[in-house]
Amino acid sequence: MKNIWGSIFLLFFTIGYSQVSGDLGIDSLLSKAQAFYKTNQDSAYYYSNIAHIKAISLKDTSKIAEAITYKTTYMLSLKKYDEALVLLQYNLNHKHLITKKDLGITYNNLGALYALREERDLALVNYLNAIDVFTETNNHSFLARNYLNAGVIYENEGMLELADYFYDKSLYHSKLSKNKVANNLHETIELESPTDFETKQRISLEALKSIKNPEESRLAAVIYHDLSKNYIENRQYEDAIRSAKKAIKIKNNIGYLQNLDFSYFILGKSQVRLNRNEEGIKNLETAISLSEKRSLKQLMYEMVILGHKNKGDFKSALDYTDRLNGIKDSIAVFQENERIAEITAQFETDKQAQEIEILEADNELKQAQLSNQKNILIASGIGLVLLLLSLFFAYKNHKTKQNLQFSELTQKLLQMQLNPHFLFNALNGIQYFIKKNDVKKSTKYISSFSGLMRNILENSVEKFISIQEDHDTIKDFLELQQLVNNNSFDYIIHVDDSLDMEHMCVPPMFTQPFVENAIIHGVANLEEGLIEVKYKLEGQTIVVEIVDNGKGISEVKTNANSLHKSMGTSITKQRMDNLLKMERYPIELEIVSNTHDNMEHGTKVVLSFPVKYM
Repeated sequence: MKNIWGSIFLLFFTIGYSQVSGDLGIDSLLSKAQAFYKTNQDSAYYYSNIAHIKAISLKDTSKIAEAITYKTTYMLSLKKYDEALVLLQYNLNHKHLITKKDLGITYNNLGALYALREERDLALVNYLNAIDVFTETNNHSFLARNYLNAGVIYENEGMLELADYFYDKSLYHSKLSKNKVANNLHETIELESPTDFETKQRISLEALKSIKNPEESRLAAVIYHDLSKNYIENRQYEDAIRSAKKAIKIKNNIGYLQNLDFSYFILGKSQVRLNRNEEGIKNLETAISLSEKRSLKQLMYEMVILGHKNKGDFKSALDYTDRLNGIKDSIAVFQENERIAEITAQFETDKQAQEIEILEADNELKQAQLSNQKNILIASGIGLVLLLLSLFFAYKNHKTKQNLQFSELTQKLLQMQLNPHFLFNALNGIQYFIKKNDVKKSTKYISSFSGLMRNILENSVEKFISIQEDHDTIKDFLELQQLVNNNSFDYIIHVDDSLDMEHMCVPPMFTQPFVENAIIHGVANLEEGLIEVKYKLEGQTIVVEIVDNGKGISEVKTNANSLHKSMGTSITKQRMDNLLKMERYPIELEIVSNTHDNMEHGTKVVLSFPVKYM
């Protein structure tokens, strides 16, 4: 008997542990790895490895690359250099499919790997590649790290002027970074950061003198490019032209095309400022042909327009003005897409936090189960009869608690499933206006939608909300849907005076799925659609009616899954069953549809909730 329970205990522990690991998403696994980074490298590597395996199973190149950046960071600490090199090569082979940040970290980790192997020339090449990527994304924290790493290598090589140059750049980006870790990178370096123009130029020129064969040096191209930027910022246009030309010449000689468009832009802008318009326009047009950066292209076009105006060629200036307006429009659309991505990312973050909270609760439940079983095993020494009685009552008690806690977790999960279903449909509305290039309406929609989203997320963690909150959510939702459907339908929301809207409550997100069905399957294609939502009190029952004048359905339905095969109504039926088990809270659903020729068309959904107070 003891051996049997011991086997069950071990099996349950193993299954429980594997389920926790399997349920965690890739982002959650990488977060756990990061949490262990400073305290336990083996654990950090373990969780990043699980994330890597999971990303491979999903065939998601972007997630695979992200997992590799974490995993190889921990592998370097564990001195697994050869394995890390193979993984980082995967990222380089797919660099056009991964994010700029992951590509930059890949170069950074390669630089660290070669530095640890004391292959300093290869380390420098990869640190410079990382600097190029993070310069493009304006990531000051990683720029500070990579400039510092390169400076350390030059100092170890005894090239102090070049080391000073890189330390100076690192300190500059460290001050711009909001990352505390980046700001603490320089605690062991006693170096004043030059702030005046002359000092910066002196350090750069001294660094150039230390470079052998500058005509074939990528570093020389980088320094000449920085010099040209400093000169043009101080309106020293002749010096800016000389430095930009040298940067361009070196980059073309060695096939180093990073920021080549910006070098041509500095050259052309300086020439236009000196009224050398023909040369300036020619170099600016070269910059435009090379550049893929919208914001930089806008500046290039503005300088070309100025050059043509200086020449008195107003026809060409007007032509470039038209092109510039087209770029501005595309930038506006791009910014709108970024705002949508930001809203979606925030929602995903909030959803992930809720998932982690539920997983923690699940872990606590499993720990409680393990503790109960351990107590049962200890009690077995008292005697066979007492053991059997203890097991019987403990099992009954355990099953009751387990069912209640499982039902509560299931209830939370069902509510969370409603949120992405609702938000997915709402985001389609935003996409609709953006495709129509209606910036004004899309901006208005995003503003309204943001408030509604916040309200939905706040309600999603509550078991019950007031009738007032439910009313406000439905009103906001209908207003947004009117906007998407060009006001093709009207709506009426009526609340009986007998209801105490502030203190009487109903479960959240019960009314919304049926209102959504009324729009999509009822009035969507009608010229004069009408939706009525009524809240009223009948005895000890709160009744909510959703009525539309749509085409109706073929026969009377009394089951939520039979009304419309939609995700929202299916989840609602499951939530009704769980609320009955958990809260002794019965909800009744009745659906009536009129489709006969001699009857008024439409569908009426009636939800009946027992009276409950907040």
